[in-house]
Amino acid sequence: MNLENMREEFPEMPESMRTMIEQEVASQMSVETPPRVSSAAGRTVHAENAARLDGAVETPPRKAEQPQKNRSTGRKKAGKTFLLVAAAAAIMCTTVAAGTAIRARFFTEAEGDYGVNITIGSAETETDSEGSMAALLAGLEVPEEIPASVTVEASYLPEGMVQYDDGWKIDYEDDIWGGSFSITEEIMGENPAETQISETNVVDSEELELNGHYAVWLEKEYLDDGSENTTQMLYILYPEVWRILRIYSMNGKVTKDELLAVAEGLIVTGSEETMLLADALPEEDDLPEIDDDPEEDGACTAVEAAAVEENLHQIGDSFEISAYSDSEADEENFHTVSVRVSEAWVSDNMSALGDDWQSILDSGIYTNDLQTYSDEDGNLLPMQIDYVKEGDGVNSLNTVVKTEEAEQKLICATIEYTNNGDAALHNVLYNADLITLTEGDDGMISIYDRSTLEEGDWDYATISRGYAMDYYTAGGEETNGSNYITDLLAGETVTVTVAWLVRVDEMPYLYLNMEGGSYLIYAEDLATGYVDFRSLEN
Repeated sequence: MNLENMREEFPEMPESMRTMIEQEVASQMSVETPPRVSSAAGRTVHAENAARLDGAVETPPRKAEQPQKNRSTGRKKAGKTFLLVAAAAAIMCTTVAAGTAIRARFFTEAEGDYGVNITIGSAETETDSEGSMAALLAGLEVPEEIPASVTVEASYLPEGMVQYDDGWKIDYEDDIWGGSFSITEEIMGENPAETQISETNVVDSEELELNGHYAVWLEKEYLDDGSENTTQMLYILYPEVWRILRIYSMNGKVTKDELLAVAEGLIVTGSEETMLLADALPEEDDLPEIDDDPEEDGACTAVEAAAVEENLHQIGDSFEISAYSDSEADEENFHTVSVRVSEAWVSDNMSALGDDWQSILDSGIYTNDLQTYSDEDGNLLPMQIDYVKEGDGVNSLNTVVKTEEAEQKLICATIEYTNNGDAALHNVLYNADLITLTEGDDGMISIYDRSTLEEGDWDYATISRGYAMDYYTAGGEETNGSNYITDLLAGETVTVTVAWLVRVDEMPYLYLNMEGGSYLIYAEDLATGYVDFRSLEN
């Protein structure tokens, strides 16, 4: 099984659009959306499943179907990140303890300046002069059965961090943007020698042994000056349970020593219930089909202007959307509620968030952009924009070829949610994301991409992305994150406040998408209608 071949590529996606999505997923690695269910075979796919093994994304966020609909919750913490095979639910057995006999290990081989290939071989064989994987795995016994479920527990956590999601996620408790661990899992095949993991953008690597288990540590960078997107990645081999664990940590405060300490203290426990390994590894013909055509999913990057204008709303208009609720009495998770943007305003200072703006910035709930782009008095600072030429990740990294600054504004809005139904709703999920759309000479409206405004030797601009909520009225139960209305009674109206940091030169292209999402134009969103925010530039 070649993991590299399992990346789901979006056919003919413009590189600039791909990069927009890559950057947002990277920035949200500390949090997850509710699981998305594809229309094919009911396969559950999480938001971070879209992330590539090298920390980027090949497929765009797509419209989720029931039981979870919203594409961009930003804050709800949900299931394990990264299901690398369709049968990933059937894994591991026993409690892993120190001193377990090892009969397999990782081998690494450099490719170019920044590529690393990882394979599995026998711990008793250091090299194989003839290149035979069978020789490397001499003596490694393949189990007939493996357990049907698994739990992961960290016996050591860095100060200030907590573990949740049944052990598969570790975050700073008071700063979800400060760094995290995402732990993922993969079943080894009936011939583990066929497993090849190919990593790119690697600037440092090391083969290790942690608590009786072989591991490979990688450090990765995506700009050649090392200024951003630094990622740590750790693969750990558990042959006694026929499993590979992968720990991913990005852009955080976590050091290499802390990552290795967490990994060394992991306790992996499988269920007593087992299943045949052969049944856990489906034939290729049995793998669920994944629809990678956004047009078939009702999404596109450009539409006729009339399609946007037909249901366009103005500030003050009331209209209906479908909202997710997790009320225990609900037979359906989605309910029709009315929404209205009652007011929107623009400011140069964080005080627009309220008198407690400093505590809002310090809370750790909201995006770190709020602190990064404001001074001690709350005044907004400009954003540096880098224009990047992409490397191949093997012989070259990405290179900044041009830099500029963009003035920013803080846009705030109050939004009313009204329950017109007869039943009370609980934990109503809300997403109010800005989408930037521009009309071309051909009468088509498309996603705005500043990197295409002028010709140059670059592939993308570092902030060519949509605008998820930078601030929102926090609510909901603790286990569900913060962008929820805790209770919305029948006939009740609840008002929330939302804010975004926006580049001034992009304000003429702003629309508000109350269904959530900034990267693609969905037919369902057009039917609901955007709210016109273009007038805010004045």
